[in-house]
Amino acid sequence: MANLNHCLHGRAALLLLAAVALAGCGSDLDVDFTRPSEPEELTLFDLVAAPIDRPSGLNLLSGRGSGLPREVRLDQTPEWDVAFAQLEGQPVWLPRGFFETLEASSGIRELPLAFETVERVPEDLDEYETLEPVPVTVGGVYAIRSRPDPALSLPCNVYAKVVVDAVEGDPVRVQIRVLWNPNCDDTNVTPEPD
Repeated sequence: MANLNHCLHGRAALLLLAAVALAGCGSDLDVDFTRPSEPEELTLFDLVAAPIDRPSGLNLLSGRGSGLPREVRLDQTPEWDVAFAQLEGQPVWLPRGFFETLEASSGIRELPLAFETVERVPEDLDEYETLEPVPVTVGGVYAIRSRPDPALSLPCNVYAKVVVDAVEGDPVRVQIRVLWNPNCDDTNVTPEPD
């Protein structure tokens, strides 16, 4: 009987330890990652006219934690937040909800401020365009709210500010700088001080 009690207490201790460890893992939302001190430079190609091997989507969630936002091909992955295209001669951002088969879970909006002066972007998805194309202009500044991170059980979005440096070429491509916050649901997009 003493051996059974010892075994049960040992299992209870292991279960308690596992619960504490899982709670620690679940606190990924509470981890404070360092914000980047410099924006990332990226190039996206026209979804409509560019060769299929050129990336036209922006994946902000790949920049959550210690990663970087990255360019992705829409034919290879559903993991993207906005795409670049030229529709009827106009360069535009396309949120996920533009496509009928995808959920309207990410958004973009133009900001009437200079890139350097934007310290925070709106948090509420209702303040972003989630369905319709948003015109792209050289020098234009945009806020992007990512889709929720599918790796977490609780919703977690990443926010970024983007400035368009150039729209050029044939096929058309957009050159952008992205400054993001790698922390869940944190809208602070100022550079981290050195």
